[in-house]
Amino acid sequence: MNGPGRGRKVAILSSVHLALDNRVFYREARTLARAGYDVTLIAVHDRDEVRDGVRIRALPRVARSRRPLLWRALARMARATGADVFHFHDPELLLLSPWLRRATGRPTIYDIHEANADFIAVKEYIPAVARGPLAGLFRRLEPRLAAGESGLIFADEAIAADFAGFAGPKATLFNFPGQELIEAGAAATGARPEPIVLYLGGMERNRGAGLMLDAFARVVAQMPAARLRLVGHCAPPGLEAEMRAEGARRGIGHAVEFVGRVPFDQVGAHLATARVGWVTWGAAAKNRKNIPTKLFEYMAYGLPVVSSDLPSTRPFVPPDVGLLAGADDAAGHAAALLRLLGDPALAASLGAAGRRRVAGGWNWDAMTPRLLGLYAAVLEER
Repeated sequence: MNGPGRGRKVAILSSVHLALDNRVFYREARTLARAGYDVTLIAVHDRDEVRDGVRIRALPRVARSRRPLLWRALARMARATGADVFHFHDPELLLLSPWLRRATGRPTIYDIHEANADFIAVKEYIPAVARGPLAGLFRRLEPRLAAGESGLIFADEAIAADFAGFAGPKATLFNFPGQELIEAGAAATGARPEPIVLYLGGMERNRGAGLMLDAFARVVAQMPAARLRLVGHCAPPGLEAEMRAEGARRGIGHAVEFVGRVPFDQVGAHLATARVGWVTWGAAAKNRKNIPTKLFEYMAYGLPVVSSDLPSTRPFVPPDVGLLAGADDAAGHAAALLRLLGDPALAASLGAAGRRRVAGGWNWDAMTPRLLGLYAAVLEER
């Protein structure tokens, strides 16, 4: 088979992420398949299938408490692939990877999406009194477990800094958009008559659920036609009901639309009709490190950005691309939204600059050599 992969077998593993996760499937698995690797993706999905050259083996969706029961099935399915390298995406699979290396003699790659210790500190399903101690324990444990891996991949440089002592092959792969999304965004040139503000991705309290409603109530007070569209899930499960009730109390229930989670290939339809892309993240330690993927998806579709001013967002929202507001400043967010909704020329200028940034380097094509280089290094070391 042509390409740097030359038919070598890759097994991509996740007991947490959906098989069609943006990073897992659309960015990495498809890139590897196009480079000539024989890719099997074992993750949560509704059926076995082959999509875009990637063989998907489906795991069932189970409750969080039952997820360890998937590990035995995942290990058996992974070993049966005969893969030359195993690439996994969940910290819990650090417990499985040593067994895979011993049982198969093949290398394993750990792909780290989040600042996981800081993520534990904001997980609401963990009792509040336990979050700090568990986060501290995992902060010490994760690098020690990862030290045995054959290679590491990071979603941003803040994560990479936590593993600076790792001596093996490693690469930082930002969650920049792929060429398909960029091309679709460039083609989305139709009029956007409605003043729709879009929030893409999961919504949590630490991501600004309270600030969002406070700020948007101020927007609607001055621009009654404005609408807010949330495309993504709310967590914990009761948060959407709480936000709906609070929106009704503030008199903006009619102006806030909860779309829920949609497949990645449907995201463009929402990007194409919005006029502003919004990031409301609070100043939790995790949010100060991890970069919101939605920033680049907004830019790909020419949306000007309003974002919380955090160390993670600041480098990617320069003044020619969007407006920043304090992470706890509802009035500042509202003022920024009103400015862009009320000034089409400014909004268009910022949106065009964002498109240029994405086309010029903030895209997945720039990450592809890093991914393929990491694979080559891991396989050569073996």
